[in-house]
Amino acid sequence: MKIWACAKGPTGYINREDGRYRLYFIWQVLKMRRENPSEFNALTFFSTHSREDKRREMVAVKNGYFRYKSNEVQVARSGDSDGETLSHATLITILAQLETINFVINNELVPFTFTRLVAEEAHLKFGNGNSYIPDLYGEFTANNPYYKKWGGKVAIEVCYANPCSIQKIADFRDHGIPILEVKITDGIKVEKYIRSDDVEGSLEKRYQQIAEIVSRQLYCKVLSDPVSTRFHQDYVRQFEKERVELIDKNKHETMLLFKKYRDTESIVVTVTKERDELVVAKDLVEKEKNELATNAGELSQSFNELEGELAKYKKGYAQKFHEVNGLKEELEREREGRGVWTRIKKIFMSDA
Repeated sequence: MKIWACAKGPTGYINREDGRYRLYFIWQVLKMRRENPSEFNALTFFSTHSREDKRREMVAVKNGYFRYKSNEVQVARSGDSDGETLSHATLITILAQLETINFVINNELVPFTFTRLVAEEAHLKFGNGNSYIPDLYGEFTANNPYYKKWGGKVAIEVCYANPCSIQKIADFRDHGIPILEVKITDGIKVEKYIRSDDVEGSLEKRYQQIAEIVSRQLYCKVLSDPVSTRFHQDYVRQFEKERVELIDKNKHETMLLFKKYRDTESIVVTVTKERDELVVAKDLVEKEKNELATNAGELSQSFNELEGELAKYKKGYAQKFHEVNGLKEELEREREGRGVWTRIKKIFMSDA
């Protein structure tokens, strides 16, 4: 089931001005068949494979989709195909036309800008005999955080009801191909919005609504998360670089620690020497203190002795002082006595 196709007229495939084939949406073709049957009958519709030899004739169905005209069997999808639902076909068609898909992976917005994105065209054959055609297969630019890890490629699976099988996930992972799974939620379903009285108009309207929703952001889940050889090589190189840097850092830090150890040893020696000198100085101070204490005692004793001697001298001096005063008084008395006698003598002498 598809909702778009390319067309071939009497002169070949109908292309756009840029040389690429023109795409016809199902609502355009149904309207053409209804309003301009001659133009419709002049065209043959084919699948949109890029290689002409891979294109298969398509038939427009009035219910709003293209189907393959022949019953040829397509490559098996391990029982996980949702290819027969309109919602599945619509979402694949919308995504195939976006240059950048803003996937939300683990609640983180990761824009994928594609240099190539094909819908149901990449035929992947693996060595174990299994082969698959993913819903979308693309190559994205190097500014994406998953570029080195995934080698710049990714398969996108659109899940309506049937998720990818475990075998398919294992095959993709073992062969280095990542898978992003997009689940079709009620918000982007198509079927219940199609009106039987206006299939073309309601389908086109719903298509535009879904295109607007998914162009903003699209939640997905990583099913296959391989690691590319280049990523491993870069990881090994980065690990080796970090290892060498760590060794150099350890050498540098070891030299610093050794220098600090030597400096510490020198400080210990200096401190020990100063401590020993302080001990010696302390002993000298104690010795001098003891000597000073002894001298102070001796001085105190000498002082006491001197005070005793001084007291004796004071006492002797006081005694001598009293004696001198006594002698002085006696002398004075004697002097006074001589004066009396002298006056008496003079009296007696005058009387004679």
